[in-house]
Amino acid sequence: MTDVIGADRNDMRRDRIAAASIGVLAFAAVDVAHEALGHGIAALLAPAVTPVAISTVALSTLGTSRMVPLAGPLLNLILGSACLALFRRVRGFGPGAFFLWLFATANLLNAFGYGVYSGVLDFGDLAVAVQGLEPHAAWRAGMAALGLVGYYATIRIAAGLLSRRLASLGTGSSQLLSLLLPAYLGGSTVLLAGAALNPIASLVLMSGLTSGFLCMAGLLAVPAVLPEEGGLPVRSVLGTATAWRVAGMIGATLFVAVMGPGIAL
Repeated sequence: MTDVIGADRNDMRRDRIAAASIGVLAFAAVDVAHEALGHGIAALLAPAVTPVAISTVALSTLGTSRMVPLAGPLLNLILGSACLALFRRVRGFGPGAFFLWLFATANLLNAFGYGVYSGVLDFGDLAVAVQGLEPHAAWRAGMAALGLVGYYATIRIAAGLLSRRLASLGTGSSQLLSLLLPAYLGGSTVLLAGAALNPIASLVLMSGLTSGFLCMAGLLAVPAVLPEEGGLPVRSVLGTATAWRVAGMIGATLFVAVMGPGIAL
C-alpha cells in the first residue's frame, strides 16, 4: 500500500511539473500572438503606422491608429474561440490536449480581461482604442461590463468542456487544481519575468502583472464551477511529458531573454 501511495505521489508530482511547463508555453504563446500577430500585423496594414520595436508587453510604433491596439485583444478572442472549438473535436486527454485547452482559455481570459481593466483603470489596449470617444465614462463602463460577462462565460464554458472530457475518460477532476495552479504560476511568472526586462519600468506592473497573474486568475476558479465528479478516481493525466518540459525551459529562456528587453524592428 505504501508503494502504491508513493507511486501516486510521484505521478502527481510529474503532472505538476509538466503542467507548469505547458503553462509557460501556453502563456508565452498567447503573449506572442497578442503582440506580434495581433498588434504587429495591424500595424503593418494601418496607414501612417510604422512598427519600431516589439517586446513581451508592447509593440512600439510611430504613428497611431485605433485598429492597432484593438487588434491584440481581438486576435486573442478569435484564437481562443477557434482553439476551444478544436478542443471539443480532439479526443483523449494528455499534454497536447491540455495545452490546447489552456491556450484557448488563456486567450479568452486575456481578451475579456483587457476589457475589464481597460474600463476600470482607463489603461491598456482597449482604453487606447476608445480614447477620445464620448461619452468616455460610458465607453469605459461598457468595456468593463462586457469584459466581466465574457470572462465569467469563458470560465463556465471552458470548465464544462474540461469536466466532460475528464469524465469521459473515467478520471476524476478533484486533482484539477493541482494542474491549473502550477500552469497558472509558471505561465504568469514567465510573463512577469519578461516584463521585468522591459526598459519602461512602469510596464512591469501595469502590463506584466495584469496580463499574467491578474488576467489569468480565472483559471483558478475553474475547479469551483465544475460539477461533482461522482467518486471518479484521481490519476495521472499528463505523465512525465519530457518533451514538453524541455520545450518549456527553452521557451521560457527565449521569451524572457530575447523578447523581454525588446526587439528593434
